[in-house]
Amino acid sequence: MLPPEAYGGQKDVNEAWAAGVLAVEVGPAAAIAGGEGLAVPPHLQEPWAERVVIMVMDGGLPREEAERLAWVGLQAPGTAP
Repeated sequence: MLPPEAYGGQKDVNEAWAAGVLAVEVGPAAAIAGGEGLAVPPHLQEPWAERVVIMVMDGGLPREEAERLAWVGLQAPGTAP
């Protein structure tokens, strides 16, 4: 799902993550009800991005829907979207 340059010269996402060079642009593209864009606070960006990737890769959801659902899930701690 990522362009090769996102891996920072490593062979895969795991090696890039371990080396600390994984370059992933975190910025939600989905809109919440009312047409407002999501603004994920910095302290929630990593868990939000992880949820999005899981929902896209494992769940087959469109990225925009996964972004919205991940945000909803982070709003109610202890619940999964």
